[in-house]
Amino acid sequence: MNNIDNTLKTAWIRQLKADWKNANYHYFKDSMQLPNLELSFSEDVLGTWKGGFHRRLSISTFLINNHKWEYVQEVLYHEMAHQYVEEVLGIRDSLPHGEAFKRVCRNNNIDPSATGDIKSWVENRNNTSSVSKENHKILDKVHKLLALAQSPNEHEAQNAMTKAHEFLLKHNISLLDVQTEWNYIFKQIGEVGRRNPIKSIISSIISKFFFVEAIWTFGYDQHKDRSGRVLEIYGTPENVEMAEYVYNYLQNISEFLWTEHKRREKIGGNRHRRTFIYGLLDGFYNKLDGQVIKNQSKELVWTGDPRLKEFYHRRNPRTAHSSSRFSKSCNDTYNSGMDQGKNLVIHKGVQGDSKGRGRLLN
Repeated sequence: MNNIDNTLKTAWIRQLKADWKNANYHYFKDSMQLPNLELSFSEDVLGTWKGGFHRRLSISTFLINNHKWEYVQEVLYHEMAHQYVEEVLGIRDSLPHGEAFKRVCRNNNIDPSATGDIKSWVENRNNTSSVSKENHKILDKVHKLLALAQSPNEHEAQNAMTKAHEFLLKHNISLLDVQTEWNYIFKQIGEVGRRNPIKSIISSIISKFFFVEAIWTFGYDQHKDRSGRVLEIYGTPENVEMAEYVYNYLQNISEFLWTEHKRREKIGGNRHRRTFIYGLLDGFYNKLDGQVIKNQSKELVWTGDPRLKEFYHRRNPRTAHSSSRFSKSCNDTYNSGMDQGKNLVIHKGVQGDSKGRGRLLN
């Protein structure tokens, strides 16, 4: 691990410092002083906090180099909770993971288990975030319904789409009535970069219609030393999986249909690309909104999940939702996109991340 470029190590320390300051503001109300941040070369221990006159917080380069940056952030927040207990609460003689520490983690949705062996913690985290066998059956049924949306008959496709969404709605409403224990997760999806209006609109769609909370947060690609915005979604594992699929699908289908529109209308360049995609997504949004009204007539009303909202707000105590706005630079192009959006159906989902998904999913 010592062969990592020194320039990259310096960049990692700089990003850890930025993340520490951000977390100190959001979770700890700027109550702490910046400690000495260091990289450790341990392939076993995630991170450590050594208090007293040392004031040293270290994170494993093995963790940084081999896992997602959101995992690195989680370990950083865990060690910051130790720092808070010692330096702000003034508790120095209790067990490292005693009641005070657990309370700090619970109040801020910080993982109290982000400690010790790297392999064990990562495996446990992945298992916690995975969809259970029972809920895999739910997703399989939804995927089968959505597979029918590939029918060349538009009426059959529309019915399949409606049934799939109605099934998801019934599933989530039933959970609110009977489930007592909840497993909520959060996941960063897509690449780190600049937030663009198209992705913002898509994130608004999934947060309104697909039973998740979403926020654009600070992200970091540690291998490219690139910081920017990344979409973070919150929900049950099965809802997060479905929302991630829809997010990627809408990006891909938007580009595909724009290319087809250009070919059909003999349009050169991409001058009206964004306007077309705005119209497309607006049409898709209106289609889903219309479905909500139809479901209300069947007494299928989704009022939100208060426990998920609490989970989200604990993790993001100083943030507010924002809406996405767009302008119509060309009405004809916008309307063409909107017409196609109204007829858009979601095809069967596939597993995997969004990297390299330039193709149309099927």
